[in-house]
Amino acid sequence: MNSRERVQMAINHEETDRVPIDLGSSRSTGINANAYNKLKDYLGVDTDTILFDVKQLLATPDPQILERVGSDVIMLPRLIPSIGIKIDEFKPGKLPLDGGDCMLAKGYNPITLEDGTLAVTDSEGVIIAKRPTKGLYFDEVYNPLADADSESDIDKIAMPEMTDEEIAFATEKAKDFYENTEFAISAATSTSLFEKGMKDWGYQNFLENLYVEPELVEYYLDKLTDAYIRMMDKYLDAVGDYVQVVQNNDDFGQQRGLLISPEIYRKFFKPRHARINEAIRKKKKDMHISLHCCGSIYPIIGDIIESGYDVLNPIQKECDNMDPVKIKKEFGDKVTIWGGACSTQTTMTHGSIDDIINEAKEMIKVYAPGGGFVFSQIHNIQADISPEKILALFDTALKYGKPEFYRG
Repeated sequence: MNSRERVQMAINHEETDRVPIDLGSSRSTGINANAYNKLKDYLGVDTDTILFDVKQLLATPDPQILERVGSDVIMLPRLIPSIGIKIDEFKPGKLPLDGGDCMLAKGYNPITLEDGTLAVTDSEGVIIAKRPTKGLYFDEVYNPLADADSESDIDKIAMPEMTDEEIAFATEKAKDFYENTEFAISAATSTSLFEKGMKDWGYQNFLENLYVEPELVEYYLDKLTDAYIRMMDKYLDAVGDYVQVVQNNDDFGQQRGLLISPEIYRKFFKPRHARINEAIRKKKKDMHISLHCCGSIYPIIGDIIESGYDVLNPIQKECDNMDPVKIKKEFGDKVTIWGGACSTQTTMTHGSIDDIINEAKEMIKVYAPGGGFVFSQIHNIQADISPEKILALFDTALKYGKPEFYRG
């Protein structure tokens, strides 16, 4: 059984020779470039560290690393994964925190503000993202609809699209991955409605307008939904024969509950998610559709499934009302749980190697029976997580992710 077959079977809720494993197939199952450099040094891997996502400081895992941890999935990235920076050409650079070597996108040319903050600007010189002096990550700070109060204001901003340049970039990579590797291919399409709304309007402004300007927000969300459908139609024409999963991102949860009520989700977002997902499957009926949605989201998991998602990443079990046993029992035959094997917020950061092994073994026993599970940590591996901890996590999947263990 090869990796592509293993992932396909798992998503189809069939048990495989071992649970499929993922490191780095999305911007929420990745590895911080500082931690990645340490892992490479530990393993004696002498390759460049490609920093493909400067916003979150994520590295592209090298094939040698993917083989060592047993990863079965590879990411098909966007040409511009975040904050307006293309990743088709790279230059030597240094990482924040420890000054380690990396390869930076050639288009990454931040300016330094008076207080030492790094800022990324758009083509017109507007600051769109900032990273504090001692920080690791960029925060997006530009909200083009901050003062919008009419449909004409919304009509002025560009909606998401895929240019011919990006389609060519994606097609070349997808074809290469499909023909020359056995990985399952997961396409990072970067579509979102709720998150995009908060970025365009501003966090507080968007949440308030869901109540005080619902018709204006619906006009915006309908335009956004239509744009994503056009985008996915064009994208799947190009790469649909190569990829097995398309990714979407919408974080509706926080640590203690939802950011919005289930009723607001069902009114504004669920029907538009359903429209996008229906269009994807009309174009490619067997395509698997993943939603990354962090936090305490139990009250809307059923709605997420009903709207057409068959993969959910992650199950953030340290959040309220996110008990893995309960979620697997209630939803495990309807959705594939992708991630959830070990917490990067708690166990991997603050626990021992034994803690990591024990948690990963427990989660395999919960999630793996009956298929519908892809093994990965809960969100990205952070900068200070050691190589020994990282390898302990994935070695646990390789050793114990087999039916004779989790059914024993």
